[in-house]
Amino acid sequence: MEKIIVFDFDKTLTNYDTTFPFFLFCCKKKPLGFFLIPVFSFFMFLSKMKIISVKWEKEIGLKLFCRSDYSFYLKCCSNFSHKVTLNNVYSEFIEKKSSLGNRIILASASFNDYLNKIFPDVEIIGTTVLNEKGRIKGISRHPFGFDKREALIKAGIEKIDLFYTDSRNDICVSNMAKKTIWVANGRILNK
Repeated sequence: MEKIIVFDFDKTLTNYDTTFPFFLFCCKKKPLGFFLIPVFSFFMFLSKMKIISVKWEKEIGLKLFCRSDYSFYLKCCSNFSHKVTLNNVYSEFIEKKSSLGNRIILASASFNDYLNKIFPDVEIIGTTVLNEKGRIKGISRHPFGFDKREALIKAGIEKIDLFYTDSRNDICVSNMAKKTIWVANGRILNK
């Protein structure tokens, strides 16, 4: 019988959050982009303090570093995907042949467009950018916290057999899982 196995991405399959490195990558491609880093850092601080949402923080990053240019954003996603370093959690999972015959889903607040490049054969439920005539108008789906649970349910997933995560923000998804595998620093904390 097919099992449903869900992975978080940032700090679960990597040892770091990829959002800020993605925006840094984008700003290197624009003249004087580095001058925007302190501005964005302020919004990151506001997000960490829960004054603004993580979604809003990312929308600001898209405006600052991609200048709301959808084709530039897609190019950055494609090129950035080659720079992301994965930890051993996913490769060990694949080596054990645990993926065979199972439905594997990556549910993350990271951008769908670079996740699809990193994992072309995996079902992705990530942050999607709203594109209107080549301009970024915002974020249409941002699966973070409770919204990740809702995105999974919308994809027809109400029960999960195995869920890999690093974050307490994923507790609501963890409650859907028969078993949650907690990850820290590229290591599985429980078997």
